[in-house]
Amino acid sequence: MEKMGALSRWIRNALLLDDAASSKPSTPNHDWALVGLVAVVVLLHLSIIDQPAAAYVFDEAHYVPAAKCLINGTVCNEEHPPLAKALIAVSIQLFGDRGFGWRLPSVLAGSFTLALVYLLTRRFTDSRVALLAAFLLGFENLWFVHSSIAMLDIPAFFFAMLGVYLFTGQRWWLSGLVLGIGMLAKGVVAMVFIALVLYVWVSQERWLSKAALKVTTRVGLSVGIPTALCFLVGLGIYDAVYHAFPSPLHHIASMASYHRTLGSPGVSDSVHPLHWFSGFQNSPYFVTSMQVEDGSIPRYVLQYMDQPNLIILLFSWIALPLVWSDIRERHPLALLAFLLFSVPYLLFILIAHVRVTYPFYMLVFVPSQCILAALALTKLPRRVMLTFCVGVLAWFFYWFPRNPLAPWE
Repeated sequence: MEKMGALSRWIRNALLLDDAASSKPSTPNHDWALVGLVAVVVLLHLSIIDQPAAAYVFDEAHYVPAAKCLINGTVCNEEHPPLAKALIAVSIQLFGDRGFGWRLPSVLAGSFTLALVYLLTRRFTDSRVALLAAFLLGFENLWFVHSSIAMLDIPAFFFAMLGVYLFTGQRWWLSGLVLGIGMLAKGVVAMVFIALVLYVWVSQERWLSKAALKVTTRVGLSVGIPTALCFLVGLGIYDAVYHAFPSPLHHIASMASYHRTLGSPGVSDSVHPLHWFSGFQNSPYFVTSMQVEDGSIPRYVLQYMDQPNLIILLFSWIALPLVWSDIRERHPLALLAFLLFSVPYLLFILIAHVRVTYPFYMLVFVPSQCILAALALTKLPRRVMLTFCVGVLAWFFYWFPRNPLAPWE
């Protein structure tokens, strides 16, 4: 037991977590401001949650019918894990088979992720920086759009961020369980686990030593085993209840086989990750056709654009140089956010050689991108920070998901 306690203290020191927590400056508490921010974001979501009420936006056309399959006890859309679709199914049962029922899980998951970003950032810095990071995520257009529609991504990344928060509190097994739950919503959460393991490794003083590898292996197994077990058990329960596959391994093989069929990078709406930060042609997730009064050619109103908030997106080119010294000095939050940002991005660059990629895939690292931006903004004059925030809001409302020209249902 003494050896276990000594190893635990060694891990804490190696990850610099105790030092980070004790070195935070004393600043005013912004918890109530966070509550107000989350409330505003939820109200904005609720103002459009039923628009459209009886039509699908983007890939809702796949996932809402899949949720109805779960309700009816049939198997469909088995190429993706079942959890997010199960949440949609429960919401439909509770709130009805219309827009509100379809989209409420994404609205709640996306809004509550703001609180997780705040808590994670505050753990290492102060509530002012934490509130800024949450603000940026709350008004990031791509995050808001996907938090407004019934898809798999946002519930998955809510659990991913919860897993990261638990990880930084050294609750390894619980973090692993939550990451496993996230993978049951969408398998890409595995990229977050890879980033966390790399964080453990490179955050140590002598990261190429045997001792560093020992710590990394121990933490990696402490998180990875419950992640894998939770994912396999969850798939197994689904397969047993719905008689979908003989075993979770057969289910995983089927999902892998499906994704290998998406190996045509020439698909028209595919955007290579190298273009995600240099601009790409945005496209609408929903188009409303309006007949003009004289009966001539109808007018098409574009809504729910796959457009990130370019104020935040392009600022990444400035933010990374501003915080690079912190990353090199292995300041915990800067290093963690950088790895959560860069590891999935680099993996998507590799994946793009064998299958299609879409801009919304960047959602997995948008929270860490907002944390990096907040850290960088605190190094700039206050007037620059305020101007930046005004620009973020202006871009957000200009590209608000619902076009005001579209008729209300």
